Amino acid sequence: MVSVPDNQSDPTNSPSPAGGGFGPLGSLPKNSFGLKLLLVCALALIMAIPALFVFGVVYDRSSRADDATQDVMEIYGGEQTAMGPIILLPYTELVTTEDKVNVRKEGEVVLYPETGSVLANVSTEVKKSGIHEIPVYSAVLEFEASFLTDRLKDALPLNATPDWRNARLVVSISDSRAVREATTIALSGTPLTIEPESTQRRGINNRYNQSSVTRLSGKIPDAENISGPMNVTARMAFSGASRIALSPFARSTDIQLKSDWNDPKFEGGFQRKSYIPTEGEGFSAEWSVPYEARGIPGVGYNLDVQQVIASSNTIAVRFVDNATPYQSVQRALKYAIMFIGFVFLAYFLFEVTSRQKAHPAQYVLVGLAQAVFYLLLLALAEQFGFDLAFFVAALMTVGMTSAYAMTVFKSQTYGLRALGIFTSVYALMYMLMRLEDYALLVGAFASFAAIGFTMYMTRHINWYNMYESEDR
Repeated sequence: MVSVPDNQSDPTNSPSPAGGGFGPLGSLPKNSFGLKLLLVCALALIMAIPALFVFGVVYDRSSRADDATQDVMEIYGGEQTAMGPIILLPYTELVTTEDKVNVRKEGEVVLYPETGSVLANVSTEVKKSGIHEIPVYSAVLEFEASFLTDRLKDALPLNATPDWRNARLVVSISDSRAVREATTIALSGTPLTIEPESTQRRGINNRYNQSSVTRLSGKIPDAENISGPMNVTARMAFSGASRIALSPFARSTDIQLKSDWNDPKFEGGFQRKSYIPTEGEGFSAEWSVPYEARGIPGVGYNLDVQQVIASSNTIAVRFVDNATPYQSVQRALKYAIMFIGFVFLAYFLFEVTSRQKAHPAQYVLVGLAQAVFYLLLLALAEQFGFDLAFFVAALMTVGMTSAYAMTVFKSQTYGLRALGIFTSVYALMYMLMRLEDYALLVGAFASFAAIGFTMYMTRHINWYNMYESEDR
């Protein structure tokens, strides 16, 4: 048997620091505030896991909304792109190949108007697919165009034989199934007979529309003998969904669009000349696209007409709400860790000042309540919109976590303090959702202020032993 000298203590019987024992970090007593704060921070990070699951639910619901939108678009014509009248003149050309063989090659001369204008009147309504609302529209487009027909002969290739009998005026639309009235094209007031012709779609990035664009054309009578200016008018009426785009079809194009939609999102490659919103009654907008800005030749043979209706070369208006419920909830989830941390920090300060200990399981329950808040927000936002949903979900969560704080810390005073602090936290969250451009700035200063306040409130704390002052 090995005896222990009296002047040496048995390590197994050595006294523990005040508060009893050492924690898992070795240097901190297990009853220390320092160890508790580290545990609270770890729990706040762990609470990111249920927030990620909520993010997956948001993504799934957003995908369902996209599917519902696509179903409605297929019925009403999708995102339509329309182009005003241009002239197409077919020709054949005798070409000598490398093998010295003469072959005939077919092509078309494309002539855009010298000047053109379009007046678009767009009326909207909201269709429902399940719980989802999708804006659809009815559009009436009136075109005016002025051509210099002498440019046609000048643009023909050498040795080309023009097919004047098939020279035609052409307008186009993405999906002609959505046409609601007969399209008209009139040459100097004389209407032409309209025939549809389908061509393959190139250079268009639009996942809802069909893979082809429909041209509506009318043959030009006695085209060979026409010279000088030629005035053309056209009218189209069609339906669509979500977005309408108009191409600058002339060398110099003026576009005016009027609609009863209150929250337009303007897209395309050209700046607006004017925008006049009318409170509660829609808007009116104008564009003026000069030849140089359009960047496409005004006449030539075998030109790619599809370039004119490519997304980057159009003027477009998207009829959507400024922020969908899914976008708003996703933005709120990006700040989930910060706001869960704020709530945990408040509970920790209550624990410090009240001398009532909160168990880690109670922190977990509070964190889960914050995660369920986002589920409530998503479910309610789908039904009632984001603002009302946020108010109701925040009221439920703040009320429950404040009442729980009163129970945990055994004081009505701390329940009222929790109510005030948590209300401020959720008001800050709502502010970040609405201040898109300044959200980072506000969030950064709020976080800095929270850390500074915590430093101030804990400046006299003995982080190694929470009960040292009592033991003395």
